[in-house]
Amino acid sequence: MSRQIAKIHSPADLGLALQQARLAVGLSQRELSARTGVTQSAISNLESESYTLYAERLFKLFRECGVSITAEWDDRGEPAHAAASGGPR
Repeated sequence: MSRQIAKIHSPADLGLALQQARLAVGLSQRELSARTGVTQSAISNLESESYTLYAERLFKLFRECGVSITAEWDDRGEPAHAAASGGPR
């Protein structure tokens, strides 16, 4: 198991971190959708840089205010809630 850390500077960075974290725990977009209630198409859009104007504005505001965002996840091979509950739901 290794700890992954990514600096998030843009919506594209956020989408890539989401994709890498999702893959690290072995979830497909469809499985992540079922577990979270977020549509598979929305997950796909986030991961493929089809982000919204809202996200672009948010990161512009972050940059102007000196906000730094970091994503961290483990390559542990199972979703976080499965590890906490002792197994998949």
